[in-house]
Amino acid sequence: MIKEVAFFRIKKELLAEFEEAFHQAAHVIASVPGYINHSIHRCIETDTKYMIIVEWENVESHMVNFVQSPLFEEWDKQMGRFFEPNVTMDHYVNVHPSKH
Repeated sequence: MIKEVAFFRIKKELLAEFEEAFHQAAHVIASVPGYINHSIHRCIETDTKYMIIVEWENVESHMVNFVQSPLFEEWDKQMGRFFEPNVTMDHYVNVHPSKH
């Protein structure tokens, strides 16, 4: 499993609509083969800044199954208008799993 971690800012004038729109569009990401889970977090210090963490089976699940598919176009059509430029995104892997 890998985690996609993205940081982005929402246009101030669309802030009130964003969280509900994200909730409504979440089914698009959830329908992608290789999707596991996601969470979204609002920054306490800067109310227009958000972080999303999406768990995928592997990098290909995100970059091929989603980004290179019509689902990404659907996602962008629903959500793209909210984002300021310069979204940053990286993939992470757990290097020290906890043992419980």
